Amino acid sequence: MKAAPAAVMLALAIGMASSGFAASKTDELSTALLSDPSFKVRTQAALLLGKLGDKAGVDSLVRALGDDNKTVRAMAAQSLGKLGGDKASAALKALLQREDDGFVRGQAEKALASLRAAPPSGGADSKDRKVYLKFGPFTGGSKAADANLIGLLRGTLRKSLADLPNVVVLEGAEEKNLGKGGRPAFLVDGNVLKLDDKESGSALETSCEVKVLIARWPSRSVILWTSAGAAVQGGKRDRDRQNARHDCLEASAGQLADSLVGYFKSQGG
Repeated sequence: MKAAPAAVMLALAIGMASSGFAASKTDELSTALLSDPSFKVRTQAALLLGKLGDKAGVDSLVRALGDDNKTVRAMAAQSLGKLGGDKASAALKALLQREDDGFVRGQAEKALASLRAAPPSGGADSKDRKVYLKFGPFTGGSKAADANLIGLLRGTLRKSLADLPNVVVLEGAEEKNLGKGGRPAFLVDGNVLKLDDKESGSALETSCEVKVLIARWPSRSVILWTSAGAAVQGGKRDRDRQNARHDCLEASAGQLADSLVGYFKSQGG
């Protein structure tokens, strides 16, 4: 007998995978950027805020333009060029009025140039901007996850993202031009880390954990990892075991889909 929905007990193990993962990660990076004593940590935080793409990071990056370390200032300027907006543009112009270091000035000038080249936020070009996705095979994880279960996981995530108005999921021959012509392109891939069955009294408990990544394409530069897990109780028959595994991965995929949708909405999808 298939486990009832109430038997699905989500046991999330999410680093950046809740619906608010982008906000929490932005907060974490902003704190490091503005308060960590190591300039290397601050520099990395500035770079990652740009890669994350969450415009909530603009305020912290603007403040970091006043950092004592020139490398931190330069990377903050670079990331502001990626995030964009009027506030970023104004802060970069102000930086150029006071900055003496050539490297920092160069990064600020490049960032401003990229902002001028970008279509205005909310304009017709921005409205029609497409985000292109390629889905990986989702293999290489637990051997207990057969092709049907992998297909379920991949298909659930694919459908959730393909439903976004400005997201285009490409397959097969279409992938040849992915990432060309300046079009924003990403790879979505991952695997089933764990899919285990354990006897629990008269029932069988199935637990699973799924890990998914988003990377830029074609560079394969990883932007973030996100994971989710679940546990399902069912019967001990083979059919019950298969149903429980199906439900477990379906529950995890649903959580991951919410997270990925949140990220790609922030990218214009």
